[in-house]
Amino acid sequence: MKRKIKIGLDFDGVVAYNPFRVIRYPVAWFKKKVLKKKGLSFFIPKTWWQKGVWMIIHGVSIFPAPGSARVIEMSRSGRFEFHLITGRLGFLGRQTEGWLEEYGLRKSFASININTDCHQPHLFKEKLMKNLKLDYYIEDNLDVVEYIKNKGKTKVLWVYNIVDRGWKYENKFPSLKSALEYVEKNHPV
Repeated sequence: MKRKIKIGLDFDGVVAYNPFRVIRYPVAWFKKKVLKKKGLSFFIPKTWWQKGVWMIIHGVSIFPAPGSARVIEMSRSGRFEFHLITGRLGFLGRQTEGWLEEYGLRKSFASININTDCHQPHLFKEKLMKNLKLDYYIEDNLDVVEYIKNKGKTKVLWVYNIVDRGWKYENKFPSLKSALEYVEKNHPV
């Protein structure tokens, strides 16, 4: 039997549709051009009210993204092993786990990795991508994609949105569904 193909998936914007993902590029542009921030960094909420706002923002990931059902089918085939690797912080863990249960996706993941220690999301994802020895990692944040794309042997696939679809990237896809079709095409039965 062939070895399982290991696939890592981000949560917001990849497994769960999040309408706020379209503001990522304008926010990144504002941080770089107006605030003159150098390097990649993400805001980590610390106070109760910041965490409350974060829960509301992430609470809009209310339904599965196109292709989520394909994760269930592919994991049942025995050929693919999925790992959820989300930059979501620990205080969103119960919300995330509940969402996965509600949509029947929990059992499709060999591991669920939530950023409980509040590391920078791109560093957290890079570490797990290497530790799990993933063949593929599917991410929707282009800044994260650009950071992790050459950090090991994992092939990084980007799920773009309507705002950033014009950016060039070799392995870009309009949805999780099309990214998974690409993986299956490259690993036929």
